[in-house]
Amino acid sequence: MDPFSDAGELFAIHNLFYQGAYKEVLEQSLAGYSDSAITQARVYQYRAQIALGSFDQVLAELEDTEGNASLVAVKALALYKAGEIESSLELVGELAETASDDATVQVLGAIVLYLAGKVEDALSLLSKHEGNLAAVALIVQIRLLQNKLDLASKEVQLAKKWGQDNLLVNLSEAWVDLHLGGDKYQEAFYIYEELAQTPSTSNARTFVGQAIADIQLGRLEEAEDAINSALERDSTSPDVLVNAIVLYILLGRDSSQYLEVLQSVDAENYFLTDLEEKSALFDSCAAEYASLIVE
Repeated sequence: MDPFSDAGELFAIHNLFYQGAYKEVLEQSLAGYSDSAITQARVYQYRAQIALGSFDQVLAELEDTEGNASLVAVKALALYKAGEIESSLELVGELAETASDDATVQVLGAIVLYLAGKVEDALSLLSKHEGNLAAVALIVQIRLLQNKLDLASKEVQLAKKWGQDNLLVNLSEAWVDLHLGGDKYQEAFYIYEELAQTPSTSNARTFVGQAIADIQLGRLEEAEDAINSALERDSTSPDVLVNAIVLYILLGRDSSQYLEVLQSVDAENYFLTDLEEKSALFDSCAAEYASLIVE
């Protein structure tokens, strides 16, 4: 059974986490969870803290992991994010030997391995899953990053046979569609549109996905409506801000206000570092050919 897609008491916190609603995840009370679900609920909250940058707090709370493989996996991820890479990989190695059938170990262990550049080890750990949709979604992401679209698409089609209508399956299908392009852009749009219009799945990320599909389809005005909806829900999300900047550039408008906010909330964002590198490269090329310019 896949604890990440539980249709019962974990359903709400599961959906909130995978929509990137980390603050809402932390606001969820754990008082009503059964003994069988409480650990997974705690895992979601610890992962939300990690996503928000509170690595040290998570490590302090998990100083004693009670011999629980899922919590040890969370600790390994927190260690990696805190820069203690060797300690993190050591824990993951131990978990891969002793608890590779644990759904949380499969997902978080694979995340650590992938981040450390051990891609095949990550895929090997994920391949041990039995009905773990979070593992499937991560496999899809890795295959897309490898530009192996056929393998990513195959994972989605297999998952749809037994995980139809699950949020992770829907998102995975939309990711693949956006990479395949062409007519698939419209299919991705329909998925995000449905998610954005459904109260339980409507948030900044679903509107960003809808905006990306609109941009690829050349519908910039519609994309602006979706981005505005995303900004209304989370005006400091790096994902929202990056896509707002791209859209405003495409519209020929000033995007400096969003660039300034992005620099203040996530100065190390890949978009910013890539922009800085390309700007420096342009300046270097311009300087090299400056002497050839005729006044």
